[in-house]
Amino acid sequence: MKRFILTGVALVSTIVVLPGCARFQTRQIEHRHWELNESIRETHTEQLLLNIVRLRYDETPFFLQVSSISTTFSSSGTLGASGQFPDGGPNVLGLNGSLTYSETPTVTWSLPDSREQLGRLMSPMGADQLTVLAQSGWDAERVLRVGVKKLNRLRNLDYLVGEGIFEPAGYDQFREALQLVKQLNRDGLVDLAYGGKSSMVGGKIPMDKMDPRAIPEGLPQGIQFMTRADPNMFEPIKLFKPMFLRFSKESDGDPRAQRLRELLNLDGTKYSFGIVDTASSGTELLRSESGKITQAFDPATDYAEIVVNNRSVMEVLYFASRYVEVPEADLTQGRAIADAKLPDGDWLDIRTAASEPSDAWLKVKYRGSWFYIAADDVISRATFTLLDAIFASVVGNVPGAKPLLTLPVK
Repeated sequence: MKRFILTGVALVSTIVVLPGCARFQTRQIEHRHWELNESIRETHTEQLLLNIVRLRYDETPFFLQVSSISTTFSSSGTLGASGQFPDGGPNVLGLNGSLTYSETPTVTWSLPDSREQLGRLMSPMGADQLTVLAQSGWDAERVLRVGVKKLNRLRNLDYLVGEGIFEPAGYDQFREALQLVKQLNRDGLVDLAYGGKSSMVGGKIPMDKMDPRAIPEGLPQGIQFMTRADPNMFEPIKLFKPMFLRFSKESDGDPRAQRLRELLNLDGTKYSFGIVDTASSGTELLRSESGKITQAFDPATDYAEIVVNNRSVMEVLYFASRYVEVPEADLTQGRAIADAKLPDGDWLDIRTAASEPSDAWLKVKYRGSWFYIAADDVISRATFTLLDAIFASVVGNVPGAKPLLTLPVK
């Protein structure tokens, strides 16, 4: 009878302990999931900050990308029971158990194809790559201020390797135009919205000279052959959906809207203006093909669109690197070149410290010094997050990257 009681106790304990073991493993997997997510996020942002700091020292940036994350979970449990049944005395029952758990997470880093990655870094961004950010919650003024070099005839700050940042004539008007867009948008007098647009990508083709094979071959590139004014002539048209800056009828009486039109040299008879880069502007393509002067240098021409010349991602990173504070010793020893007072000091501030900062939102150690963005610097945090979004959307992960190194995650 006593043996029966002992067996029953052990059986009940097993039923209780083993499901508890399963719940423990599930909780550990969930906990580690978030830890791995945070580790990869921190590694990505720290790598971007490190490369911005490297560019401040005129060194080549280098990016790795995570190609895979894997982990192995294992757990085991034991349960024991003991008992003493002395004659004439009380029975003594005992239970003991143990639970062991182990995990081995690993991350594989890959080396992207240098030609593919450099091509993405060096090529000017498309207008659609910037405007999509402006429709994703980002302030359009901040997006265009970071990514655009020229807005119709208005010039943004520019950068040259070896010379740094320089402020062109008329830069104040560039900033004024962006601020007016922001103010008028908030007041509901202008908005930013996607719409359809077409541009000619070549000369007209007589119907009897048209090769019918060109029609299906042009479709993958968005090119269609249409007849418009003359039914005997085909016009190669490229269709796309840029963002439009749209003026309301009420904006006619607002002096700010009139000033914006003046700054951008916009056609006074139109209310909607597509935001396109030079390669997507039908007017600019035809002028280039015919050797005519561009609209940007023709003061007699009013724009029927907003033509942007954009920076490359590399140029954006170079630009950001000038806002990295450098230790005085590095300037004295010529490791980095001192800048004159930088314009737009409210744009980004990457500070330096001899010891690890305790109030950093993001930090990296390089050349024996710490470089960081302060936790309470909201503007710099927003700017860096935008830089990260631009890098991710334009460069991203390069396909076909070769595995380089597999490391355990601590």
